[in-house]
Amino acid sequence: MAAKDSGGKAETLNTEIRRSGLLGGAGKSMRSMAHLTSSRHSFTRSTLNFYTGGKEDRQQAPKIDYENTYKTKPDLKFHPQKVERLAQEVLEENLKDKKYDPGNCRQMSQTLSTVIKNRVKDLNFDRYKIVCMVYIGELSQQAMRVAGRCLWDHGTDTFATAVYETKSIYSLAIVYGIYQE
Repeated sequence: MAAKDSGGKAETLNTEIRRSGLLGGAGKSMRSMAHLTSSRHSFTRSTLNFYTGGKEDRQQAPKIDYENTYKTKPDLKFHPQKVERLAQEVLEENLKDKKYDPGNCRQMSQTLSTVIKNRVKDLNFDRYKIVCMVYIGELSQQAMRVAGRCLWDHGTDTFATAVYETKSIYSLAIVYGIYQE
């Protein structure tokens, strides 16, 4: 429950929080947000005081409308060779001395995917959506087949792959570059 205040100020604050949408939806109760109004936290006094005033006190940011550019071709095309080299470097740096551990490899594949995606974004392929998937598995006399199907424009959309193996781990990174018109 919310902390009681003199004169019903806590209830007024709760009503204002619900109206302003700070709870992520109008239907949420203050019970889930009781920690915001407790006396141990300063969040109530410092941040929410802005919302205790009337509607005329609140300022809304102006809405920005963007015009369509109708660009059907990119200024800089996605270069699979650059991306392959980059992904290969990331895999080699992070997997060269690792042994296979299912729990560790699960987290590592997510981390490597994020690192590769961020480095590809740094290459400034404007208006390209970058999708990166990294697979890590144990190298022990088995085969793996990865297939993917995409609907895309062959003139602008492409992909890059990088494979890395050690004595106990294999890894495959696939990076898709999809042009967004």
